[in-house]
Amino acid sequence: MKTDKCGICLKVKGKRLCKLKERSFVCSSCCAEIRNKDCDGCSHYVQAAKHSLEKMKKSGFKKFIAIIDPEIENAVDKALAFVERGDIETGEKSLNDLMKRHPDYHIVQYGMGTVLAMKGNYTESIVHFDKCLEIFPYFVEAWFNKGNSYKNLFNIGESIKSFQKVIEFGDPQDDFVKTAKELVDHMEQSISKDTGLTLDLYVKSMDDFNKAFSTMQNREYEKAIVEFQNVIKINKINAQTYGNLGLCYAFLGQKEKAIAAFDQALTIDPNYAPATANRAIVLSLDNGEKLPDDQVKTIEYYKDVAEPMKNNSH
Repeated sequence: MKTDKCGICLKVKGKRLCKLKERSFVCSSCCAEIRNKDCDGCSHYVQAAKHSLEKMKKSGFKKFIAIIDPEIENAVDKALAFVERGDIETGEKSLNDLMKRHPDYHIVQYGMGTVLAMKGNYTESIVHFDKCLEIFPYFVEAWFNKGNSYKNLFNIGESIKSFQKVIEFGDPQDDFVKTAKELVDHMEQSISKDTGLTLDLYVKSMDDFNKAFSTMQNREYEKAIVEFQNVIKINKINAQTYGNLGLCYAFLGQKEKAIAAFDQALTIDPNYAPATANRAIVLSLDNGEKLPDDQVKTIEYYKDVAEPMKNNSH
């Protein structure tokens, strides 16, 4: 990150390129204080204008004043400065205090999410980024950090969607936007190479998979079978889809179809351990006997395998 002091107050780190100050870096508080119609074209001005318009529409075009509090923003910046210097405990303590006093201020939610992400608590961080974006949907930095949290959770579909929001709302010259575009381009190339799918189709297949998986967890097996089959129509080489399809058939007592689905999963990925284990269990059942659904633990296999590999890499 940039280490330059704010070009206006000269007190804290400047993180935003300011159009009014000949594109020197300014802090968020000074940005809010000097922002005016001459800022047209700046991503932060565009974000604030879009958010104001949405609020006005929802309230019948009544007058809307965006909440801007330089004092709170400075407090968050100071807390994050502690975190950047490695003193996470002090930064987190400050943000917890701010959360108690200002839970509805988007910068506070963003700061809390950022600290949790730096601690590796990615799932919890996303909760705060979502709250931040619920309050202020055009906050590029929150979309970026949310994308990174999903990336670290190996949820590529949600990561892509978050980075696409960065590109949509941000200034093309901002480092956040450039980095997000590089990440999306890299993922698009990898997806195309591995699956032959476009980025949009891959994201749709993941959304459909998550929907089907949720249906299966709700024990709606016949409906889940249809949904997993729809996923296969888009992506025919995902072992997890066939493995879960096999489980659904097994839960319904359809042994032959279950074995066929497990076999297809292992054809795609011979090392897909859940399919191997579940196939052996189903083979031991009598024809028509249902697999007890309280004895099978579903896991996010590729995430669970990839995480220790990541942690052990040097």
